[in-house]
Amino acid sequence: MTMIIPIVDENDKFLYYKDSGERDLHKEITRGSALWIINEKKEILVAKRSKNKLHFPNVWGTSVAGSLEKGESYEDNAIKEAKEEIGVNLDKITLGPKKRDADDHEYFAQYFYAKISSDTKFILQESEVDEVCWISLEKLKGWYLKNPEEFLPTFNNSLKIVENHENQNKKIT
Repeated sequence: MTMIIPIVDENDKFLYYKDSGERDLHKEITRGSALWIINEKKEILVAKRSKNKLHFPNVWGTSVAGSLEKGESYEDNAIKEAKEEIGVNLDKITLGPKKRDADDHEYFAQYFYAKISSDTKFILQESEVDEVCWISLEKLKGWYLKNPEEFLPTFNNSLKIVENHENQNKKIT
C-alpha cells in the first residue's frame, strides 16, 4: 500500500509531496514519528516488527513508529499509529527530541513519550507488529548490547533518547 508522504529538506522544511513507492531513498528525506511508552513501574514497551514487513522485518524497535502522511503532524501520526499498531487510545503524549537519522533512507524522527498502565491490553495490527513486551531500561540496554542484530539499525539512537528521558525524570522525582 502506497501513501502520499511529505518530502523535506535537511532542516525539515516541507518541499513537496510524493507517492511513498516512488521516492528516492538516497536523496529524499521523509518524516516519521516514534513513541516510547512507559508504565508506572518505569518499564518501557518495545515492539517487534511484523515478519511480513518489507523493511526490517522481525526486529525490535520503539513502542510505536510510523511515517507521516500528507496533512499529518508528527503528533497526529504518533497518536494514530498507537491506535493502529497496538490498539491504544492516547489523549496525551509528551514531546521529545527530533533527530535526523538514516537506515535504508534518510528521515527526521520526532520522538514522543506516553505513560500507560502495565495491565493495558494490546490489540496488535498483524501487518505491523508481531509482539510487544514491557522491559526495564537496564535489561533493554543489556539485551541490545548483547544482540544488536535483533533490533532496528537505528535502535541505538532511540535507546539513547528514552535513556535521557528516564534520567531526566529521575532528577525531577
